[in-house]
Amino acid sequence: MKKLLLVSLALVASLNLAQAQDQVYWSEVSMVVEPGNQGLVAQAVNDFYSSIDFPENSSVTLNAWQAKTEWREGTHFLNFAGSVEGMSKLRDLRSGEAYDNYVRNLSSVAKIVSIRNGSTLVRVPGDTGSFSTQEWSFSVEDQAAFGAAFVRLSKKYDNDGMYYSLGQYSSGSGLSSHYIYSTHKDYASEMTSGPSNEKELAAFTEFFDTINPISTFRGSETSTQLASWPQN
Repeated sequence: MKKLLLVSLALVASLNLAQAQDQVYWSEVSMVVEPGNQGLVAQAVNDFYSSIDFPENSSVTLNAWQAKTEWREGTHFLNFAGSVEGMSKLRDLRSGEAYDNYVRNLSSVAKIVSIRNGSTLVRVPGDTGSFSTQEWSFSVEDQAAFGAAFVRLSKKYDNDGMYYSLGQYSSGSGLSSHYIYSTHKDYASEMTSGPSNEKELAAFTEFFDTINPISTFRGSETSTQLASWPQN
C-alpha cells in the first residue's frame, strides 16, 4: 500500500491531477433497512447530524444501494468523508447523550451489518454529479503498476467532465483492495459512462490490457444519495 501511495502521489503531482493534502478519507457504515423504514432512518440521522457544527472538510451522506455485488448485504449506508483532521474532529463529536439517543433510535429501524474504510489515491477533477455514484472494486497484485495505468488512462479520458478517482480500501473490504469511483449527473450519463470516441476506447483497451494480468475485478455497485450533512 505504501509503495502505491508514493508512486501515485508522485504521478499525481507531475500531472497536476491533485495534491496529497486533497486526498479524501472515508468510512462507510452499511445497514439493512426494511421496506417502509427509510424515512425513519433519514429522520434519525437528520435529528443528530443537523444539530452539530461540522468540522471543516468533513461530511456525512445517507445513501441507498441501487445495484450491488453478491457480497453486499446492506440496503443503505452512511458515508463519512473528509480530510484526516476533519474526520478526526467529526468522530470526536459522535459521543455524549445526544449521540447515544441517536444510536438507539437508528438501531430501532436499521441493522448495521458492515463497516469499511478507505481513502483516495488519485483524484481527477470534474463536476460532482448528485444523481448516482458507481464504484468498481478490484483485488490488485501489482499496486504500483495498477496506479500508473490509471494515471495514463486519466490523461486521455475526461469522463464527460465528471469527477472520478482511484482509491484503496484500508479495512472491511473482503478480498478487494482498490476501487475506481465515479459520479453521474443523470440517468443518461449513468447508462452511457465509458469511452465515447476512438481515442478513449484505445485508452481503455490499454488500461485493461495492463491491469487484467495483475488484478481481479470484484464487481461494481451503484448508489444514490438520499441526504447529506452539513445541509446547505
